[in-house]
Amino acid sequence: MVLLGLIIPASQIPDLTRDFLALKRRHFPGRFSYGPALDHALTEVKGSDILQMTRKNSRDRRRQASLVRYAILDLIDGYGCRVIGRVWVKEKGKSLKSDATYCYAVQDIAWHSSEFLLEYRSKGVMIADGRTPGLNVKVAHSIFTQKWRTAGDPYPPLLEVPLFSHSDNHVGLQIADLVASTLVLPMAAAAYGASPGCIHASSRYPAVRADHGEALRDLQYRYRDETAAGAAVSSSAIRPAAGPDRCSSGRVRARSG
Repeated sequence: MVLLGLIIPASQIPDLTRDFLALKRRHFPGRFSYGPALDHALTEVKGSDILQMTRKNSRDRRRQASLVRYAILDLIDGYGCRVIGRVWVKEKGKSLKSDATYCYAVQDIAWHSSEFLLEYRSKGVMIADGRTPGLNVKVAHSIFTQKWRTAGDPYPPLLEVPLFSHSDNHVGLQIADLVASTLVLPMAAAAYGASPGCIHASSRYPAVRADHGEALRDLQYRYRDETAAGAAVSSSAIRPAAGPDRCSSGRVRARSG
């Protein structure tokens, strides 16, 4: 499971939006041959489609998928975006408690986003791709109970709890989804393996890691002498404690200074 955050400088959002729509039209012209240009935000390019192209025997289809990846990486690098997040590797015979791990990862992303904003003396908001209304409430409340506690706010640069939305009109969510699904996921599958018979146990995925791994690594936001943040990897053996407590109050970390 990949849970990824994309830090986007607010001043860059207008141009990033237009350039991403142009990227979609350039690489998938058949899907965007009609209608106003801004309406093309409503037609998403799914990561599952890119991965399917990646696994194809057709060299042309694999090359097209790779060109899309290069274009996405160049786009986010050109606009000063940074990647943070967490990859959960499921161990054979063990389950991941999705609600607990999702809450944990969102809290982690909130923490690292705050570090980024503190470094640049700025403020920001988190916009997350909505899941179910119930889970959205749990996740937002896990941040709410930390942010407004009397002991102090661990996320002072974040102006609000995470806001959940549909990705249709948020280019940042669409880009984050493509980075997570077409880059991080196949790289993780290549590095840590996938269950035999699973579609992600693909002999094509190591090429994704070889072609794009260095560029993705350079886009990770790191601090504390390069030891914190980036895209961390966890396994089900070290998953967070499960149950309602994880999503109702979450972990608490003190922030000094």
